[in-house]
Amino acid sequence: MGREDEKESDACEVWPENLPALELFLGLATQWRAVAGMRGLIYLGLDYAATEALMRARRLRDRERLFDDLRAMERAALPGMNARDD
Repeated sequence: MGREDEKESDACEVWPENLPALELFLGLATQWRAVAGMRGLIYLGLDYAATEALMRARRLRDRERLFDDLRAMERAALPGMNARDD
């Protein structure tokens, strides 16, 4: 139940302190390591060399915290990325 003008969406609120980590995560969208198996692609995780390169290119500060946040998002994303509709 909601207001009539509200529409369902995948949008969510991002707190300002989490925005740098989210932008880093989204910037690495093409940097997932994967292997091909009998059932299709299996995502292993992000390419950390690309992660370091992007953090340097964007001159990001507090890289240790950002890397920890990124790894938390990676751990959360992998099960969904590897889910099968069997």
